[in-house]
Amino acid sequence: MARLAAKRVTVCMEGHVTGGRVVCVPRDVTHGDRCELKCAPGSFGLNCSMKCNCDNNASCDPVNGSCICAEGQSDDFCENISVPDKNQVLVVVLVSVIPTIAMIGCIVTGIVVKQRHRRSRTPERQTVNLEMTSIIETLSSWEIGKDDIRFEHMIGEGEFGHVVRGRLRVPEGYQVLVAAKSIRPDRMTASTVRDFRREMDILARIHEDKDVHPNVVKFYGVMTKSDPQYILVEYASNEELRRYLWSLRELYKTTGNGRLLERLGFACDVACGLSELTRLKIVHRDIAARNVVISDRKVAKIADFGLSRDVYTSSAYKRTNQGGEEELLPLKWMALESLRDGVYTCESDVWSYGVLLWEIASFGEEPRYAGGPMHPDVCTLLELLKKGVRLQQPENCPMSVYRIIRSCWIVNPLKRPTPDELFRRIDQMRPQRHAAHLTNHNI
Repeated sequence: MARLAAKRVTVCMEGHVTGGRVVCVPRDVTHGDRCELKCAPGSFGLNCSMKCNCDNNASCDPVNGSCICAEGQSDDFCENISVPDKNQVLVVVLVSVIPTIAMIGCIVTGIVVKQRHRRSRTPERQTVNLEMTSIIETLSSWEIGKDDIRFEHMIGEGEFGHVVRGRLRVPEGYQVLVAAKSIRPDRMTASTVRDFRREMDILARIHEDKDVHPNVVKFYGVMTKSDPQYILVEYASNEELRRYLWSLRELYKTTGNGRLLERLGFACDVACGLSELTRLKIVHRDIAARNVVISDRKVAKIADFGLSRDVYTSSAYKRTNQGGEEELLPLKWMALESLRDGVYTCESDVWSYGVLLWEIASFGEEPRYAGGPMHPDVCTLLELLKKGVRLQQPENCPMSVYRIIRSCWIVNPLKRPTPDELFRRIDQMRPQRHAAHLTNHNI
């Protein structure tokens, strides 16, 4: 280290200090006039001319003569034996030990949680059964006896649920085909049971007055006294709208006939069903072509009020953590506010309806946002939507239809069209909607 004094640079030798006005202070240093000599022990200062007055084995600072106490001594004269303060020791010990204890606690907690999670199916099922019991009274009028139904074969299976076709004897004395939905016993969780109960509650609520809305799947009853429990709804011979659209796609490829009016008719049917749900203040949360069934009379009906993701194995659902609980969510059908805030309203159902209408226009293609992957996560999709990215106009889709689709994706939920408005706008595009044959109307 060097300093300037009187326009002259004095360079210290290692282990020395200067004896002039410029003082270098390397470690372990003694004084000499030109940094060439070492002072004797006990001396310090300019030319080593000053003597140290250190007692009790204290060492002398060669620069300023201060006494440096030996280890274990303290105060100005190095007389007191230094004993660590108990509180300081305690603090040091705690500071050292607490993080270790916390880390061990986290590890142990993680292990316990995992073990509990692995063993949780039995206790969880007990809790779930209590939840199911709470709604049995409200569904008592919908209870179906096991002698009134004959199960046939499985028509749907997924990660969490089964759907079996059956023949139900109704009070009028004849038999009807039904789809009996249940939760797989080995997948009985709080989440699946909540969805199952939700579907029971909603279907019972929709059918309170026993009048069946033509565009909502008919509810026949429940079997809560059986194991597993069942929800019984009407059986749709034409399966779901999505698969029907796929068949129309093949027809269009071979004949050029896309049956536009028929597809617009399905769009009107779903809008009517959605209007009924809005009137009842019921939020579906998963309006999509896969959750609409087509009757043998070619009428579209909204179905699957809670178990759609369990019954069908579909890439449309992405495993997502919301509120600390893992769920399978139909991200590409969800409204911006649902992705961002977890908010579901009748207006967010309208957003989903816009995606369904896009599916109808594209013959059942899976939605894909430009600039994003086929199966984006929540953050990726949310960023795309915030930037104004929307599903592009399908090939051969009339601009008038695409304008309606885009109106469903307005950021402000209150500015989106209502289901009734959607029905009127689409219905106006069907001037020959009452014709018996629609096959001569190409896209």
